[in-house]
Amino acid sequence: MCGISGIISLRGNQSTASRLQGMNDSIRHRGPDGEGFLFYDGQQFITAFGADTPERVRSMDTPHAPGRPVNTLGESYRFGFAHRRLAILDLGENGHQPLCDVGRETWITFNGEIYNHVELRNQLKDLGHVFRTRTDTEVILASYKQWGLECVTRFNGMWAFVLFDKSKNLIFGSRDRFGVKPFYYHLNAELFLFASEQKALLQHPAVSRSINVSALADYFVAGEIEYKEQGIFEGILELFPSNSFTIDLQTGSFKKWVYYTLETNEHYENFNASKFEEHRRQTEALIYEAVRLRMRSDVAVGSCLSGGVDSSTIVGIMQNVNQARHTPGSIHTFTSAFSEPRFDESGWARIVNERTGAVPHMSYPTRQELLTDLEQLVYCQDSPIWSTSTYAQYRVMKLVKDTGIKVILDGQGGDELFAGYSPYYTWYIGDLVRKMEFGKVGKAILDFDSFPSNFKNLGKDYLKLKAIHQLPAVVQLKIMKSYFRDMNYLDKGLLEVYKQGLKENANPAPRSLNGILRKEFVNTRLKGYLKCEDRCSMWHSVESRTPFADDHPLIESVFAVPGIYKIHHGTNKYLMREAVRNFLPTEILNRSDKMGYATPNNRWVTEMREEMRPYFTDLLKPYVKIEKLQKEYDSFFNIAHKPENGRVFKFMIFAVWMKVFNLS
Repeated sequence: MCGISGIISLRGNQSTASRLQGMNDSIRHRGPDGEGFLFYDGQQFITAFGADTPERVRSMDTPHAPGRPVNTLGESYRFGFAHRRLAILDLGENGHQPLCDVGRETWITFNGEIYNHVELRNQLKDLGHVFRTRTDTEVILASYKQWGLECVTRFNGMWAFVLFDKSKNLIFGSRDRFGVKPFYYHLNAELFLFASEQKALLQHPAVSRSINVSALADYFVAGEIEYKEQGIFEGILELFPSNSFTIDLQTGSFKKWVYYTLETNEHYENFNASKFEEHRRQTEALIYEAVRLRMRSDVAVGSCLSGGVDSSTIVGIMQNVNQARHTPGSIHTFTSAFSEPRFDESGWARIVNERTGAVPHMSYPTRQELLTDLEQLVYCQDSPIWSTSTYAQYRVMKLVKDTGIKVILDGQGGDELFAGYSPYYTWYIGDLVRKMEFGKVGKAILDFDSFPSNFKNLGKDYLKLKAIHQLPAVVQLKIMKSYFRDMNYLDKGLLEVYKQGLKENANPAPRSLNGILRKEFVNTRLKGYLKCEDRCSMWHSVESRTPFADDHPLIESVFAVPGIYKIHHGTNKYLMREAVRNFLPTEILNRSDKMGYATPNNRWVTEMREEMRPYFTDLLKPYVKIEKLQKEYDSFFNIAHKPENGRVFKFMIFAVWMKVFNLS
């Protein structure tokens, strides 16, 4: 797990070294264990080291050894690669990057983990490849040598990398299937810049510090973060998951393509007990293997633990794997806790810890700590965030670091994979309606909740998630403004931009349960959560691994299972619950509430509104009705007794974000 950045000239050599050093310095938190540089002037490679490059790396005798201090180099190069290292595998100097093959013909800068690197290495050895390190980075290089641009289809894991093939004068880059690891870039006629975080690209003068108003409108109105390739910073694009690209250095041409598509079974079938048992057994085996692979590490591995089904499953399987390996010591778990019972999950986590013998660590974030950390939280995230729940995650990752753990497993993705959120029930009922299974529809509604709550909640979910999106854009916006009063504080121009976006990007709502799961798993909701996870963990130099979000054998298998097996007898995540029954305490298995990183968001917003007042300046005028907001400031942010939804908090975060990134 690391941070990468680079500058590639599309027309001759350009100023590179000092600018790349600045980009690399800005993401030091992603890899404090080392740094390295590679420059190419069209004829020869020049390797360099920086202040964080260990002495043993500077003196090593290998083809990729750094040769000179980066601050002594000239400026004119065709391209430069930079790397920040968080040492997880092969902890010695062999893991230094950028890495090359023996002939110094192919070079790579890589962020991520290829969990099946052991199996791939053995396969490649049988094909004649020789390895000098135990790193998964070298496995990527050998895989490229063997299988070319299609090598990525063989990887199980998370990755973002860029490599250079001198024999073809070709740059090749790729991002993992589901977007666990980030990749951002800027492209113009002269340059291609890339980095693990937007803040690194902002260090280069080619990237202006200006706002993409369309992305800002999506954020305020729909709560969408990075749903489109053009993010909130104008001129910074995201390489979407399952995408690869090449740059021909001879012509400067850039080519991008999708190398992977998640197939989804949207066909309806009646529930069959014997088929369900087959799905259950296969799912149990695949979940187990996904967790086992993600425990591969040369440093200690812990786990986040909310006490929900997903994280508890991970801890239960980790204990089982350790017992099978006869691994000494206990698993360390990390939980966000509060004194208020409705936000506190420590009791659930305690049940799991006692069953597994895990060593618990509790984080107790407070409003005052949030105020102290707020600007740093916003800076680490790059884009604005949804709610204070991200701060709970941020503090958990800080606790992980303070405990001395470098690798953490997390249950992100389980809800989108197995239908864990209650609104998914609407699509389950929709599947039954389309097949005219009206008797089952009535039973499903009764199973969901008692009357009249069942009709009220299901109706609300249907209107919010399906019906409204079928209306004309102007009607959608009018309904939203009447329902979400905060929208009356947004500039009319911003709302017009959002309305225009609705017209241009109108897509039919998914029709099936598996259809909505796929939509939220690929490039939308889950990717947003993974973005927050990556920034929170990497800010504290912690590698977060997500078995439910990037193990493609598991994900493909579950999306091939008809939706009827994922919700049953009124129970969400039915397939998963039955598959992991042997790894969970009964209390967790039967737990029906859903919290995650819950925080007293509305109370905190209300209590901190006075300290936040200085952030609301005229700089916000193009986007917010600042006079109206300042006039009604106290009442607008007085939301302690209103339903939690995070919408008002976004105004605070946006104001801080404007200041932190020096935007106007």
